[in-house]
Amino acid sequence: METTRRRRRKSGLQRRKARAGRLFSYFWLLGFLLFVANPLFQSLMYSFSKVEISRGSVRLNIIGLENFVKAFTADAEFIPMLIDSLTVIVVDVLLVTFFSLFVAVMLNKKFKGRALLRAIFFLPVIITSGALVYVMQSDVSAQFAGASGQQGMPMLQTVDFKSMLLTLTNNNPAVSVLTDAIDRVYQIIWKSGVQILLFIAGLQAISPALYESAEVEGSTGWESFWKITLPMISPIIVINLVYTIIDSFTDYNNELLRYIQEMAFGTTLDYGYSAALAWIFFAIICVILALSVGILSRKVFYMND
Repeated sequence: METTRRRRRKSGLQRRKARAGRLFSYFWLLGFLLFVANPLFQSLMYSFSKVEISRGSVRLNIIGLENFVKAFTADAEFIPMLIDSLTVIVVDVLLVTFFSLFVAVMLNKKFKGRALLRAIFFLPVIITSGALVYVMQSDVSAQFAGASGQQGMPMLQTVDFKSMLLTLTNNNPAVSVLTDAIDRVYQIIWKSGVQILLFIAGLQAISPALYESAEVEGSTGWESFWKITLPMISPIIVINLVYTIIDSFTDYNNELLRYIQEMAFGTTLDYGYSAALAWIFFAIICVILALSVGILSRKVFYMND
C-alpha cells in the first residue's frame, strides 16, 4: 500500500514537471511564431533569389542555388574568412570553458569577498546587455585600442612578447597559438560571466557528503575533482559548451558576420547573397552543435542513471 502511494506521488510530481516544461516551451513557440518565423522564412526565400529593391516594393527573382554556389566558387573572401572564424571560435570556446570552470571552482570556496568577486565576473554580462553593447564596441573599445590597431586592453596584449617568442622559436606554430590565447585574455574574461554562474550553480548542487566520504577514504583534492566534481557537473559543461559556441558565433566582432552584414547593407546591397551566406553560417553552427552535443552527451553523468 505504501509503495503504491509513493508511486502515485512520484508520478504526480513527474506530471507537474512535464506540465511546467511544456508551459515554458509554449511561450518559446509563441515568441518564435510571432517574431522569428516570418523573418526566417523571408531570409530563406532571399537566399534563393536575386533581390531587387525599388521605391516602395521588393521583387524576388528566383535563381535557385546560384547564391550558394557563388559563396564556394566565386567569392574569394568567404572561405578564408570562414576558416579563420572557425579557428578563432574553437580556441575561444575551449579557453572560455576551461577558464570559467577554473574560476567557478575558486569562487565556490568560502572566503571573504566572495560575493563581490562573483559580481565582478558577472558584471560584463550586465554591461553588454541591450544598447550598451554597441557603445562598448564602438567608443570604449576604440579608446583602449593599442598601437597595433587591435581592440581590447593593450596591457593584456603580448604584441612585442609574441614577436620575440616567434623569433626565438623559429616561428613555431604552437607558440603562435599560445600567444594568441594570451592576447585574448581580456575577451575570455569578458565572455565568461554566464558560464561561471552556471558552473557555480552546478558545484553548489553537489552534496558535501560526497567530498566528506572521499576525504575519509584518503582521497586528495585533485582526485576528488576528477572523480566527483567533474562527473557531477558534466551536464553543466555541455550546457556551457552550447552557450559558448552560439555566443562566439554571434559575436559582433566576428569578421564573417560583419562581411555578411556588409553584403546586405554596404555598397553592394546584395540581400540575396547575404541571406545565402547567413544560412550557410547557420548550417555550420547547427552541425558543430550537433557533433559537440552528440559526442559529449555520451560522457555525461546523471544522478538518475
